[in-house]
Amino acid sequence: MRWFHWLLGPSLLSVAFMAQAAVVPQHRPLVKFGFYLPTNREASMADIKVSLQVWAEELAGTLGYQIVTNTYQSMPEVRAAVDRDELHFINAGGMELAETFSLGELQRGYASHQQGADDGLALVVRNDSGLTSFSDLRNKRVVRLAKDRLAEIYLEAQCLKAAKQHCSQFLVLSEEKRDIQSIYGVFFGKTDAALVTLATLHTANELNPQVATRLKVIQEWKVTALVFGMMTRSADPAVIQLMMGAVRDTLKTARGRQMMELFKIDYVEPVEPSILNPYWALLRDYRALDKTYGAQKK
Repeated sequence: MRWFHWLLGPSLLSVAFMAQAAVVPQHRPLVKFGFYLPTNREASMADIKVSLQVWAEELAGTLGYQIVTNTYQSMPEVRAAVDRDELHFINAGGMELAETFSLGELQRGYASHQQGADDGLALVVRNDSGLTSFSDLRNKRVVRLAKDRLAEIYLEAQCLKAAKQHCSQFLVLSEEKRDIQSIYGVFFGKTDAALVTLATLHTANELNPQVATRLKVIQEWKVTALVFGMMTRSADPAVIQLMMGAVRDTLKTARGRQMMELFKIDYVEPVEPSILNPYWALLRDYRALDKTYGAQKK
């Protein structure tokens, strides 16, 4: 029976090695990425979900970690996931992040940019409208982006400053799903003013030079970026250190370039949580104004 033991020994050893190999990937540290979908209104949600996981798997291979991606339709869902320590990285708009988290709850991350375009908001009117300041917009038709907290909070703050009223009392307010529609609404005289992103206005000017000659900006608010990917308090500092270089490297691959095209960005840069200070400042101003004049009917 010695032959049996001689054969059984290596066989058991092989099985043990195979079992160990099967278990190793499961013991790689797990990192959970979250993406707030309303921030990426231009892209197909199905395309985003598939592309995110494929890119995450490439990134995981570079880092030696497991990476799982989740998508969210509301920031309270994001907040709850972070509170359960189930989210290590979140991609969202600056105001959504500022409204949901305090400075100490976020760690290093990335800002997203479009080449050659400033980031921020612009309030545009027609050159021949006679409108020169926000106060001139009383009872005028004004359009802003739908389901966008920055556009909503910025505009409400301006209404409270200029008229001590909410926008529902001061303006004839409407919403659009895309900024480019708002710009052309002003261009063709369908609305009096539009609050749009500087990047979209830049694109509209390039696509149609008449936009630049027919429209003018009467107010603007500039920031370093509008969309950020930030590590949360649950993220291991070692993961952050590895991630800061690996994310930019993987975005240079074919899959990474596809991701950036999908998200309408040209490049990313590393940033600290303090990059959100302008958003927190705007939010404080809005809340103070709303507290003072909020008793009035909205």
